[in-house]
Amino acid sequence: MRNHRTQKTWRAIVVGCCLMGTSMAEDLKKPLIIAHRGDSEKAPENTAAAIQSAVFANADLIEFDVRETSDGALLLFHDGDLKRFTGQKTVFESLGFVEARKLDVGSWFDPEKKTFAEERPPTLEEAIRLCLDGNKKPLIERKSGPASAYVNVIRELKAEDRVIVQAFDWGFLRDLRELAPDIVIGALGDKKPDAKRMAELKQLRPEWVGWNQKYLNAGGIESFHELGSRVAVWTVNDLARLRQFVDWGVDGLITDRPGESREGVFGAAQP
Repeated sequence: MRNHRTQKTWRAIVVGCCLMGTSMAEDLKKPLIIAHRGDSEKAPENTAAAIQSAVFANADLIEFDVRETSDGALLLFHDGDLKRFTGQKTVFESLGFVEARKLDVGSWFDPEKKTFAEERPPTLEEAIRLCLDGNKKPLIERKSGPASAYVNVIRELKAEDRVIVQAFDWGFLRDLRELAPDIVIGALGDKKPDAKRMAELKQLRPEWVGWNQKYLNAGGIESFHELGSRVAVWTVNDLARLRQFVDWGVDGLITDRPGESREGVFGAAQP
């Protein structure tokens, strides 16, 4: 009698949990919307304005690029040189913190109105804080600088479990994993995921893989999943293409249009 009652009780608990968890389970199945360099169609990339716009657009993750200055500071900046911003081919890493911090990284975006003329490259710490203050997870793409520098900033903020660090340099990711196994890593790729790369990924075991959409299909996504990695695809702005990757089971959609992409793929923007 007791066993029968116990079985009924557990059955009721399981059914209740399933009913309550239906919407949550459906949400978990949805791929994450990842703002590429912030909301980079609404504001200049890799700036505080772009991050804040991505928060407003309800991106799940906010991706940004980080480079190291000549004196060891970590600032948001994508390109290897300043040509797009100043017309000069000065290498970013040759600049000291003070000089790099003075760069106008916003005027190019809206040269007539100069809405973003005051934008300067944020520090990694500032960018992480902006994301976390908006209840969004930072997706930090390392362009230059040692793993130890990134770990130091993340640990100072006690954000080890609230960030993802990704890189094309898988050697950097190995260093970071050795220094901080509690920080989630993402391996980036922009070539066909051949046997050699898959073997490297099997050894590295990144929690995330971020791959160029040109070289990613349903089979590739399945192969990455078999390694135990979640898969993000970059950079996708076309609605039909976004939906195709959703159908293929991708876990993250990296896009320049986080608000429009969420609405186009899932319906009205969610609060």
